[in-house]
Amino acid sequence: MDFSLTEEQEALRGLARQILADRSTLARLKELDASADWFDRDTWAELAKANLLGVAVPEDHGGLGYGFLELCLLLVEVGRAVAPLPALTCLVSGALPLAEFGSEAQRRLLGEVAAGESILTAALVEEGTPSEQPLTTAIAEGDRWRLDGTKVCVPAVHLASAILVPATAGDGRLGVFLVPADAPGLRAERQDTMSHEPWFTVVLDGVTVGADALVGDLDRGAAILRFALDRATVGLCALATGVTEEALRITAEYTTTRRQFGRPIGTFQAVGQRLADASIDAWAIELTMLQAASHLAGGRDVPLEVATAKFWASEGASRVVHAGLHVHGGISIDVDYPIHRYFLWAKQIEATLGSETPQLVRIGRILAGEPMAG
Repeated sequence: MDFSLTEEQEALRGLARQILADRSTLARLKELDASADWFDRDTWAELAKANLLGVAVPEDHGGLGYGFLELCLLLVEVGRAVAPLPALTCLVSGALPLAEFGSEAQRRLLGEVAAGESILTAALVEEGTPSEQPLTTAIAEGDRWRLDGTKVCVPAVHLASAILVPATAGDGRLGVFLVPADAPGLRAERQDTMSHEPWFTVVLDGVTVGADALVGDLDRGAAILRFALDRATVGLCALATGVTEEALRITAEYTTTRRQFGRPIGTFQAVGQRLADASIDAWAIELTMLQAASHLAGGRDVPLEVATAKFWASEGASRVVHAGLHVHGGISIDVDYPIHRYFLWAKQIEATLGSETPQLVRIGRILAGEPMAG
């Protein structure tokens, strides 16, 4: 597979990098750390002004009309800048299912997303059950649906106008519902996270929505949820790509200026070997992400490639950021120095939607189910 980018993709990536690098300075990130909502509204507005929030939004809804691969290129730059933006949950988990399966009324929200006027999120995780098998229930009551259940690790609820909520219907089928974030009966409690990004426990206690809240239909509910989970997983891998590439760059630069025994520490064989191993991990994270993203952009169902990408984004990224901390030594624990941010982001990405062990289990099951070549 050819992973070289087109001129349009290179230009898109370059524009995103310029906007995010110019605005995500260490001083600005520290200022946002102290804010209540962990959200760089000015940078979000600049991305909207450049129509980068509409990368994967159809042109008839005000977007650029590109696909999932181009959206992943934007996410790489968000990760590189460790920018406090709800890009993954809004543009991937929230907007992509609506673009693919939503009604015309639901798809009107996409224009607001592209313009930076609305933020979407998705409640994909529950305690004690796989994401594909939600315990949250949806019970039909006349022409309305009653939703009951508890979701955890839901990003950006405090910013969102609507939440995509997967739920199990009474007949065992799945539905994905577009629920207003201020719906009566919906409560959100903030959770602490490793990267300090606000996540929430969302309790749905008799939340009622109309029939028009159902995205697609119940017959396609499981496929819609799988669509969202696969793209959210690979979107995490795109973030990990940017995080690890920048962490490695910062660390390599440090080894040229930090001197010990009269010479830069980068000239020591042990340091060079550690960074060489980290470089291999960073390349593997990027290449497996691009492979999975390219397949998904083409509409193909590729569970093996998705699980492989997430494995590398979990285990490989962990090795890269650990190497960054170890090579930096004591300065790595100084919060006035940037390397700690990349460690925190990488570890949170690792644990989200399945770390390395669950991905290996998934890979094993897929391979075990494939017939051996004769």
